[in-house]
Amino acid sequence: MDQVVDWQSPYFPRIFETYDRADFAQEFLRRSPAYRRAYRSAALAPTRRRTARLAGLARRWGLVFRPRP
Repeated sequence: MDQVVDWQSPYFPRIFETYDRADFAQEFLRRSPAYRRAYRSAALAPTRRRTARLAGLARRWGLVFRPRP
C-alpha cells in the first residue's frame, strides 16, 4: 500500500516534482469515485461484454489502454 504523506509536510511537493501530465491525470482518475465505479463496472463485466465496456470507459474518460504483452 502507498505510504500516506501529510500534505503539510515539506516533502509533499517533492513527490510531484517529476510528474508529467499523464502522471497527474492518473492521480486524478485514481482518486475519482466516479471513475473508480465506472472502471469496476467495466472490469467486472462478463467476458463477452468487457471489451466493449472498457472501450466505452476509454472514450468517456479520454484514455488509451496499452495492450498487454
